[in-house]
Amino acid sequence: MPIRTILVDDHPVVIEGIKNTLENDERFEVIGEFQNGRELLHSLLPSTADILLLDLNMPQTDGMKVLEELKNTKPSPKTIVISAYNSQKLVDECKLAGAAAFIIKTENLSSLTDIIERVMNGEKIFPDSNALSDKSEDKFSYLDQFLIKHRLTKREVEIIRMICKGKTNNNIADQLSLSVFTVGTHRRNIFRKLSLDNSNPMALYEFASTNGLL
Repeated sequence: MPIRTILVDDHPVVIEGIKNTLENDERFEVIGEFQNGRELLHSLLPSTADILLLDLNMPQTDGMKVLEELKNTKPSPKTIVISAYNSQKLVDECKLAGAAAFIIKTENLSSLTDIIERVMNGEKIFPDSNALSDKSEDKFSYLDQFLIKHRLTKREVEIIRMICKGKTNNNIADQLSLSVFTVGTHRRNIFRKLSLDNSNPMALYEFASTNGLL
């Protein structure tokens, strides 16, 4: 019987990427997809799932609240947190809240299927403390260096973040008070500067996640 899995992340490209990985493996079945914690908690699906893949930083009800709610709900799935934040404090909080594993998004998620199976077999999987950090960096200083390195503008970084949240050119144009043509030009320039395939939003998401833009 396949491992019944639920995906919860407010980035559609992430859900699509993980979903494709799991659906191409007969060991898994994706039974639900949600873009915020509130929708998940209002659903009956968690009580029927084996595994919950959960992002923490989401609108409405965040992942930590979901963990706390599911901790006292039976039956509930084993939860694997997938987060862009590599904080030891956050990992410890997830452990206390009942998570079975914690994966940092900047890592290669090709090992995800193996981690799911290990969790199903009762293992607890968390990052080595040496790979984590609680240092608070100057985000503005970092961003300035990042912009210079990749020849990007602050507007382009803003658009990168919106693309990674699944916004269309029309959505972005409305929100930023730009023309759709201007947004399209920005988008082409972004992919050109980063040497990425414009038809593959997942590649842009991986770039943004790896470089701490999300």
